[in-house]
Amino acid sequence: MTTITPFTTATDERAELSAAVRRLLAIRHDERAVRNWMEFPDDYDRGLWSELATGMGVTAMLISEEHGGAGFSAADLAPVFEEAGRALYGGPLLSTVLATALLQASGDESACTRYLPAIADGTITAAVALREEEKSPSAERSSAHDPIATRAELRDGNWFLTGTKTNVIDGYTAELAIVTARSDAGTGLYAVVPAQGGGVQRNPLATMDLTRKQARLAFVDTPAVPVGPASGASTALATALNLGAFVFAAECLGTARSALSQAVDYACSRRQFGRPIGSFQAVKHRLADMWFALETAAVVLDEAVQGIDRDGEPAPLDTEHALLACVEALSVCAQGNISVHGGIGFTWEHPAHLAYRRARSAQTLLGPLQRHRDRLSDLAGLRGSG
Repeated sequence: MTTITPFTTATDERAELSAAVRRLLAIRHDERAVRNWMEFPDDYDRGLWSELATGMGVTAMLISEEHGGAGFSAADLAPVFEEAGRALYGGPLLSTVLATALLQASGDESACTRYLPAIADGTITAAVALREEEKSPSAERSSAHDPIATRAELRDGNWFLTGTKTNVIDGYTAELAIVTARSDAGTGLYAVVPAQGGGVQRNPLATMDLTRKQARLAFVDTPAVPVGPASGASTALATALNLGAFVFAAECLGTARSALSQAVDYACSRRQFGRPIGSFQAVKHRLADMWFALETAAVVLDEAVQGIDRDGEPAPLDTEHALLACVEALSVCAQGNISVHGGIGFTWEHPAHLAYRRARSAQTLLGPLQRHRDRLSDLAGLRGSG
């Protein structure tokens, strides 16, 4: 793995990282490549992933040095995710970073020693399986507010999982899955290696955003290894999903920037009645709305970055604010891009359609936005106790 010197004051080094990731994705992941890999719901560009994970060391950034990583902060991941969003990257970046954060937040030294070095050097990818396919009235609720019906049972000194998880990001190809399940002791985390021991049925899902692979995972007496205490999922999930909200916000901002850029380019080049359509008031107002939403979100995300640089970890209030602002900016910019392009923007063949689908998917990828708004209200002290 390429050795990377940790960032110090942040700006120059992060700008260099951003430029490097952008160059790589521009060469290896243009629109043609994006559309090509959309045809494979059960695979991704493994060569490109190797360059990102092993060559550039992006999977090692968040992992501590004692476990084979670089020991960077979450803020250092922001430029990577922003460029990934700009290019509509569909490889296992978000899923692997979420799993990494969850493993480290679990405090389970044995699990970290077993799995993190392989994640750091790009040997394996990982996924987090949280969402249940069917809601059960008796199911417990995790800190992410999703019902937990998947059961973990201890038999003859070994743990086994039974249940179904859905919309698992990169779940079909992941070599490691961190699964939430409940036992008699409570809700815990369990590591499953799908290729070992059997008992896992994986099916790719056809979703709104075909650039991001998701899968359904069914567990039937699947061998599993506990990660952390049997009832310790809530705290670890809260920490990991907080970081996930931050990097996902950066990714959404990158896609929004790309959509605005496409709209401006088209408005300047497309001519009607002898002049560029960007000179028409309606188009100018649309572009202004897109720019305003984007720049507002960028300021909010930058506040979260500064908070991490100051405190060492993402503050929940900052990350929830950034997530909502960046998802909204993506929605405004993706819809605005289609509007500026007119009829051609609605066609499947146009790239504006890809960003629009990514924007729609972003509304629920880390849980419904209403849930995040409720949490933001609580964190900001905006809801009364009555």
